[in-house]
Amino acid sequence: MRPEFFGLVRQFVEAWNRHDLTTLENFYAPNVVREGPGGIRSVGIDSIRKIRQNLLNAFPDIKMDYRHQFTVGTHGVLEWTFSGTHRGAYETPWGSVPATGKKVEWTGTLIWEMDDKGFIIYERLYFDQGGLLAQLNALKVALPV
Repeated sequence: MRPEFFGLVRQFVEAWNRHDLTTLENFYAPNVVREGPGGIRSVGIDSIRKIRQNLLNAFPDIKMDYRHQFTVGTHGVLEWTFSGTHRGAYETPWGSVPATGKKVEWTGTLIWEMDDKGFIIYERLYFDQGGLLAQLNALKVALPV
C-alpha cells in the first residue's frame, strides 16, 4: 500500500465536504480522462468541474464519507458514500430530475490511475445510480407479485 494514497483520499474527501471545487481540481492532471455510468466519457478538468457543480447544485449539503481505500501499483480505489438533500435539479444524461426535498444516500467507487507526480490521469466511476434515482422517485421499479 502507498501511504501517500491515504493522505490523498483524506484531503480529497475533506475538499468535497468543504465544496471546494478548486482544490478538487488540483488532484487531477489537466487532460484527465473520466469514464462513468452509461459509457459516458469525458476529457479534461472542465468536464469534471461541470459534473461536480451539477452535484452541488442538486445537493447543496452533499457530504462524502469513505468506506474502503486501497492501491495496487499506480491505481487507487476509493469506495464512498454520498448523502445530501435534493434541493435543486439533478441533471443526468437522460434528463433532469426536479428538486424533491428528499434526503438521500448512495454509494459508489472511484478507480484512479495516477501519474508519477501523484496526479489522477484516469478516473472510472461506478455508483448506485438506480438506488439514487429510486430515492428521488425518478425511477419506477416493477416488483414481482
